[in-house]
Amino acid sequence: MTLGSQPEPPLTAPFSEWLAWALTRHGYDLDERGARRKIAEASGIPPATVSRLLRDTGQPDLSTCYAIGRLLGIRVMPILVRAGHLPPEVLETEPQAPERPHSPTTEEEALTALGLTTDTDRAAVRAMINALTAKHRREDTS
Repeated sequence: MTLGSQPEPPLTAPFSEWLAWALTRHGYDLDERGARRKIAEASGIPPATVSRLLRDTGQPDLSTCYAIGRLLGIRVMPILVRAGHLPPEVLETEPQAPERPHSPTTEEEALTALGLTTDTDRAAVRAMINALTAKHRREDTS
């Protein structure tokens, strides 16, 4: 069973456990070579910070919590609670707005949202998109 198919860790779990679960759920293969670099590039979080958080050798600061929320397309309040910046009680009083899926804004985010994390898979999808686009252009000009 992969981390992404497991239930979300409880609020009392180490931040690193929750972060690994959330990243895996969002298509990142943490065992893949270069995964931490990809996460860092997609989030704007320094690679050393990504590694430190996944090794459980520290907690994220406020701006890192915000960047994680943007990367994963989730509200920042639960991340702030998991990081120890806010008490769990704030989640009980916070209005529960329905979470909207994060709309990818870049090609890299779109590929990650599709669960494509290897360079080979990403190149294959790009080639297919280019071929379909070229086909439609040819059909429109005929």
